[in-house]
Amino acid sequence: MLPLMPTPSDRTTTSSPPETAMLDAAREEFERYGIRRTNMDDIARRAGISRSTLYRRFPNKDALVEMLVLRESAMFFADLDRVATDLDPQRAVVECFTRGVRLAQEMPLVRRVLESEPEMFLGLTTRTGGAPITQAATQVAGSLRRSGVTMSDEDLQAVSEILIRIALSLMLNPQGQLDLSDPDAVRQYAERYLVRLVWRPAPGAGDSPEPHDPPPTPRGRRPDPTGAVLPHPSRVRRQRL
Repeated sequence: MLPLMPTPSDRTTTSSPPETAMLDAAREEFERYGIRRTNMDDIARRAGISRSTLYRRFPNKDALVEMLVLRESAMFFADLDRVATDLDPQRAVVECFTRGVRLAQEMPLVRRVLESEPEMFLGLTTRTGGAPITQAATQVAGSLRRSGVTMSDEDLQAVSEILIRIALSLMLNPQGQLDLSDPDAVRQYAERYLVRLVWRPAPGAGDSPEPHDPPPTPRGRRPDPTGAVLPHPSRVRRQRL
C-alpha cells in the first residue's frame, strides 16, 4: 500500500518554490487525467509558466515523474515514521501497515494510477533491477530500527522487503479475502500474519528468533497445526447441505 522511492540520485527532496509549483501542477494533472495522458504542455499551462521554463528544470516527463514520486514518497514514509514513534517493533508493524493502507487509499495520485494505469505503477517498482523496492524497504527498516528492533541489518532488510512486497501485491490486486477498506480488518491481518516477521531474539541467543504466541483464533474457527485458521466443523457441515 505504499508509494515507492525511485532510484537514488543526486536529487534531494527539498524543492525550490518554482520547482514546487511545477511538481504541484504535475500532481494535479496526473490526478485528473493520469500520467500517460498528461503532457508537459499541460503541466506548464497549469503551473503558469512557459514550456521552456519547465524543460529547463525537467528535460522530459520521466524526469518530472521521478522527482514527484521522490517527493511524495518522502512525505509518505515520514508519516509512517511518525506513526512508529514510541511504539515497540511489533506494534509499529501493525500501526504502520494499517496507516500505509489508508494513506494509499487516500492519496488521489496513487488511487488514480492504480485504477487506470496499474502498469505505470508496476513499471516504477520494477525499473533498474528493483532498486525502488530496495529503497522503500530501507525506509521501513529505518523506522523499525528506531522502534527498537534488534534483528541483524540483513534480517531486518529482508523482513522489510517482504512487508513492502506484501503491500504492493495488495495494492495491485486488492480483490481477495482481506477487505482493505476496513481498518479493523487490516489491523487484525497485520497482527495475525505480519507481526511475527519481526521477531525478538531469545535471551542469550543472539539473533535467533524467539517465537511469538499467535493471536487468538477468531470465534467460530479452529486452529490448524500448520498455523492456518480453518472454518468451524459446524459451518463446514452447513455449507455441504
